[in-house]
Amino acid sequence: MIGEPEQTFSNRLRNVEHAIGSTLPRDYIELLENGVPKYDVPPVVPFRDDVWDVLDFFELGDGPKYVQLDEMCRLVSDVLPRFAVPIASDQAGNLFCLYVDGPHSGQVVWWDHERASGDYDIEVVSPSLSAFLSSIRQAPGDSEPGLRN
Repeated sequence: MIGEPEQTFSNRLRNVEHAIGSTLPRDYIELLENGVPKYDVPPVVPFRDDVWDVLDFFELGDGPKYVQLDEMCRLVSDVLPRFAVPIASDQAGNLFCLYVDGPHSGQVVWWDHERASGDYDIEVVSPSLSAFLSSIRQAPGDSEPGLRN
């Protein structure tokens, strides 16, 4: 907007870390700096003895507001478990989160948005961010998801 100071990547990153009460791991910061994965067709990750779609990865870039990590943290940080950073969403609006501290530190978990207030149950999807990213596959029956630049 006119008259508003431009938010730099560093400022936006600091805002996210303030919202979650912890610093982000270096590998996740590097992913944000280099650009999160973007696909022509939503890919899937193995989860619950099946595969689960990954609709959008959150970024600190110039894409639509609904995929901005700082905006997502602003919207959901009060209902997510402590130290859980939303990194992606599925097609139902549930979140894949990276734990940055605590007993699940480093793990990627799935958080169902349809829950009672104060319900912080999560399900582990991957033991690490790198394992999560390397487990991404094309959806069964879909053509190659086609990683976009």
